[in-house]
Amino acid sequence: MQGERGFPHPGLMPTALAPAQLSWEQDRPRSLAYGDVYFSERDPVGEVHTVFIEANDLPARFRAAQRFSIGETGFGTGLNFSLTLEAWRQHAPPGAFLSYLSVEAHPLKPSDLARSLHVLAVPRNDIRRLLEQYPPSVTGLHRLHFPEERVVLTLVYGDATPALAQVRGSVDAWFLDGFAPSRNPEMWNLAVFRQVARLSRDGTTFGTFTASGQVRRDLEEVGFSVQKVSGFGGKRERCLGTFRGKTPSSRPPRTAAVAGAGIAGLAVAAALRDRGVAVTVFDPMGPGGRASGNPAALLTPHLTAGEPARNALSLAGIRATRALVQGTGSDAVPGLLLARGVEHRGLAAQAARRLTRLLTVDPRDTGDLFSVLSRRVDHPVLFYPDALGLDLGRFCEHLARDLPLERRALDRLRVTPDGPVCDIAGRSRSFDTVIIATGAAQTAGLGGQPQPAVVGGQMTRVSGSLSMSAARALTGQGYCLPERDGQHWLGATYRHGGVHGIRVEDNTDNLRHLSWVDRGLVHAEITDAWYGERAVFSDRLPAVGPFLPVVDSHGCLSHQDGAWLNLGYGSRGLLYAPLLGHWLADRICGLPEPLPAALSSLVNPARHADSGVP
Repeated sequence: MQGERGFPHPGLMPTALAPAQLSWEQDRPRSLAYGDVYFSERDPVGEVHTVFIEANDLPARFRAAQRFSIGETGFGTGLNFSLTLEAWRQHAPPGAFLSYLSVEAHPLKPSDLARSLHVLAVPRNDIRRLLEQYPPSVTGLHRLHFPEERVVLTLVYGDATPALAQVRGSVDAWFLDGFAPSRNPEMWNLAVFRQVARLSRDGTTFGTFTASGQVRRDLEEVGFSVQKVSGFGGKRERCLGTFRGKTPSSRPPRTAAVAGAGIAGLAVAAALRDRGVAVTVFDPMGPGGRASGNPAALLTPHLTAGEPARNALSLAGIRATRALVQGTGSDAVPGLLLARGVEHRGLAAQAARRLTRLLTVDPRDTGDLFSVLSRRVDHPVLFYPDALGLDLGRFCEHLARDLPLERRALDRLRVTPDGPVCDIAGRSRSFDTVIIATGAAQTAGLGGQPQPAVVGGQMTRVSGSLSMSAARALTGQGYCLPERDGQHWLGATYRHGGVHGIRVEDNTDNLRHLSWVDRGLVHAEITDAWYGERAVFSDRLPAVGPFLPVVDSHGCLSHQDGAWLNLGYGSRGLLYAPLLGHWLADRICGLPEPLPAALSSLVNPARHADSGVP
């Protein structure tokens, strides 16, 4: 369903949600809207273990798992997730990966969530990690990362049926939870169960506390076998069962090759490795050897008043990149983080108009990605509190430290009936899947695939102390990083055409464009410069997804199974690449994805199928 300009229908776009309204009965929360409690008075932990964890035989299945996925209707206090995380730690083998998906229409406030979990004696460290990543109360998909356990939690905020309809991927076991069916019929109906069935595979199981006759009949209608068993505590009966699908489960890849060791290639390689895929990265220039070697890159949201889809991508992208920085310990690497928070000033007329229009947007609808510092029509100023400045080249080196990387080029890619075959250093090597993340560099064998344009960008380093915050970066006409070792990085030019390498004129342009930061900047001493070439498509969004089918030598349409594109990020690799790396890895492995279908379609390479050109 599409709206104007090809973006998803506005009804699918982020909207701030009112938090759940609770009353407390001796430290037990009750929903005022549904008149029901979030957990039982007698042994709530035991109930979760019996009704959900044991009903789905999770301890045994965890022990045999390489990848496993759980779906839940009703996140509530997070007790089910917290106890599942504990069981995963206890039973899962080293290197196994768990994806936990949960839908919630009325998220608890962080303070209520914390109080509930403390009452239930959930480990303080688990509560802290959950609260540190707890998403803003905005409709959509929000991913949380627990890298020590190789676990991801995807919270789907919104009404169950439309929210689940936007989820892609497969679930191995379901926790059918939520308030009682008589109090919450929106959660217990045929429409919801059809979505549950769509996300299930042959052999997917479920457990639930209810034994309602209508619930049993609806589950059977969508393809589940249903069994009544003894209830827990004061309840006489409950149900469990298994989905009997018509199609067998697909086998995820065991091996993968990633061409390109920039932020796009390394992000997807790390995500595939975490999901148990044996991945090898190929790049003759090493990590961050091209445009991702930028010594002073900005992670900022790309927000506009008229394109809420991009705002949704920005929220998901900011969260994914910050999770990657923190989860890999990059924020502790000396010299890697250069700024925390970015001020965006509407200096040029076009930028001033864009920011002024953005002032009409409720910041809560963007997940509070911005606050307003100035509402002047001629000079609006926004602040992005979650934005960062960092040494992207050093970040890439840090990401690559635990990844198998060969300093060789993937010279040619051929897709055969048996899978992709790569020519590398004169040898043919086969992989189950291959991802092309070469940015502006070209790889042979990409005929028929969309090709990005190449745009050069130059950074300039100057000596001195400019009149700006010691922590925040500034952006407007160009951008400026705070002082580090008595110097500032400035940038960046946006150069079309075939001129390559560092130019004196570009240094002059950077100083002139950023004279608004400090009038003395035009006379500053230039101490260094850096140049890189970005790959960019005309809509400023990357192409991430399967290779497009091509016409083979017999004139037949040939599908390129196992080959994927992941390029064209332009100057927004930090914003989108970690998010889309997770999305692509989940798509390849058949796991629940971190983006709703309506948003992932925005980066589909097929949008360039008609023209074949950027």
